[in-house]
Amino acid sequence: MSQSLRELGLDFVADGNWERALGVFAEAVRRQPADHRARMLAARCYQKMGEAERAVAVLHACAEGLLRRDYLLSAIAACLQALPMAPKERRIRETLARIHARAARVVGGRAGGPPPLPPESMYDGKSELDLMTLQGSDLSDQAISVLGGVDSSATADPEARPPLPLFADLERDAFVDLVELVDYHEVKEGEVICKEGQTTDRIFVLVAGKAEVSRQVEGEAKTLAFLGGGSIFGEISMLTGAAPTSTITAVSDCDLLEIEREDLNQIARTFPSVPAVLATFAQQRMARNLIATSPLFANVPEAERPELLGRFEFKALAAGEKAITEGAQVTGLVLVLAGELVVQKEDADGGVMSLSILREGDLAGEIALLKGLRATATVAASRKTAVAILGRPAFETLIKQHPKIREYLEGLSDRRLKAIGEAMRPVEILDADELVME
Repeated sequence: MSQSLRELGLDFVADGNWERALGVFAEAVRRQPADHRARMLAARCYQKMGEAERAVAVLHACAEGLLRRDYLLSAIAACLQALPMAPKERRIRETLARIHARAARVVGGRAGGPPPLPPESMYDGKSELDLMTLQGSDLSDQAISVLGGVDSSATADPEARPPLPLFADLERDAFVDLVELVDYHEVKEGEVICKEGQTTDRIFVLVAGKAEVSRQVEGEAKTLAFLGGGSIFGEISMLTGAAPTSTITAVSDCDLLEIEREDLNQIARTFPSVPAVLATFAQQRMARNLIATSPLFANVPEAERPELLGRFEFKALAAGEKAITEGAQVTGLVLVLAGELVVQKEDADGGVMSLSILREGDLAGEIALLKGLRATATVAASRKTAVAILGRPAFETLIKQHPKIREYLEGLSDRRLKAIGEAMRPVEILDADELVME
């Protein structure tokens, strides 16, 4: 019933009839106080009707109800919609601080106490009238008594720590300040959020809705996965400058947060820890991607993969920086997390020949490590690139513990040596007589 009322209210919104829409959304909440989507829509109606103060009150009540249910990203979205109308509203900042406290990491191994209860609402949330029958000031007054009331049915496990990706790792004040800069958007079904091959300078957070992840394969879009609320993407492209390797498209109407590079730079001027938090978050994301996609880990039991990855050292390479230098000792196995490495070799004439390009999930250095040689080629970053490096001692332990990994690497090494030999083979000079066809 609540959803059907929302749909009716959206019809009135489409016609620009904000008063009728308010009555419908408020009635939906009266019947189902947990319908926070209807609360958000009702707040928009108040705003369009010129009643910004009441719009803010509704959004605040909405954020508190969502917080009580541990829908933390949606609670942030409600606060974001209120801030432009009341940028100095203390209640909104206090709610944001409670959102952060609810999901913040436990420090020093001690469980943190529960966040303080929100202040009592100035509205009792009670009305016996069918709000769709009211008009004018009667509607506005009765609707706010419902929409500004506390959702007393909200429940959450007080012992659980709900996830709040990236945001919970920031200092509380940095989190609150950053949220005030974040953009909130409603994305329609079918809209492209992030396009394969187009570098982005922002991080996207999918608050609600569903999006498709696809990639061009032989000229056709291939679906790789679907994302739901709580998904974050774009941070690796922002940090490395590497273009996204997939396209993200909304397959339903979505609520989206966007964090621009300049927003992060602005916050970092006051809170120097922010870049490190973002880098760690992206590193963990790249590591998870590597575990899932690299053939190296395919031969390791899934339960053992995180421990194996923990043996790697993570490093960011600047454009032109060398991971391996031809003729030098190779100190470890190099895996590409994001970005691009170019493999080059000097030719007999003193020039340089490009042999291949390594991208996410590819590796380098295995020939020298397995065969006891010096580096057979130079491997350098073509742009800012994130890599993971497994030092020589750890590499030797790895191939002893996992014979299948050694077998995989030996096969890869042999294929690469053969490719290098063919690439460096001198071009034959044919005698003119050999070109004459009988």
